[in-house]
Amino acid sequence: MNRIQIKARGFTFDAWSAGPKEGPLILLLHGLPRTSWEWHHQLPKLAEAGFRAVAPDLRGYCPGARPEGVDQYVENEFVEDILAIADQLGWGDRPFHLMATSIGSVVAWRLAGEHPQRVATLACINIPHPGAFIEVMTTETADKQRQKMSYILESRIEGNELKWFELALKRMDLPAEETDPYREALSSEEALRAVYNWYRALKLQPLKPVAMPTLYIWPPKAGNVSQEAAEANAHFVEGPYRFEILKIARNFALQMEPELITRLLLEHLAEHAQ
Repeated sequence: MNRIQIKARGFTFDAWSAGPKEGPLILLLHGLPRTSWEWHHQLPKLAEAGFRAVAPDLRGYCPGARPEGVDQYVENEFVEDILAIADQLGWGDRPFHLMATSIGSVVAWRLAGEHPQRVATLACINIPHPGAFIEVMTTETADKQRQKMSYILESRIEGNELKWFELALKRMDLPAEETDPYREALSSEEALRAVYNWYRALKLQPLKPVAMPTLYIWPPKAGNVSQEAAEANAHFVEGPYRFEILKIARNFALQMEPELITRLLLEHLAEHAQ
């Protein structure tokens, strides 16, 4: 893996890159409160399979791309960042493969739904299509899903960013070498304010179904997506679809079950990447 910088939209994004430059491009979006380091187990394996895998630190997560103001962290800003990063990597208008986990999946679904011509295949972990949330919110299961999402209420975060950050790292229950890079990158007041601005700007908005081949991996123990919402995700994928349930991992599946996740991603690509 190589550490690189990508200049796009007036910002400088730090990223991890692996694989041949001429290989099919995969962009990998991390979750919160993590960084591109979250993909360090998968990047070499994707590269070995012949892909050019690039995991950027998203807006707010690196010093060169940390604008002020909650309005700078709405979904569309992240979407435009990813499209610009693909352009700067020389990929042009060709569709790339998109993989995401946790809140990074929110961006991935939005990008795939609004710019389907840019996405060859999609793989999302934990967070389903927003339509799945909206569907269950209008049924008798709404209270169950609202309870699972209540931990992101602004009233719980404001003024307690460092506390929530440390709690999230503790919940990972992983060796220090897996989590120390997050502390090094995000423990400052400036960084945490930017990171949690993503939550503050987050709104549940309708989105049309996606049509590209899609893999959705749901870790029930993550605790923030109900079974009803996870199963409803199928209603919002019109192309080939695979739904996998993880029995062990929580919201940190990439690092808790790296071999399983890598295998599922490679199988997805083997079946659908041209």
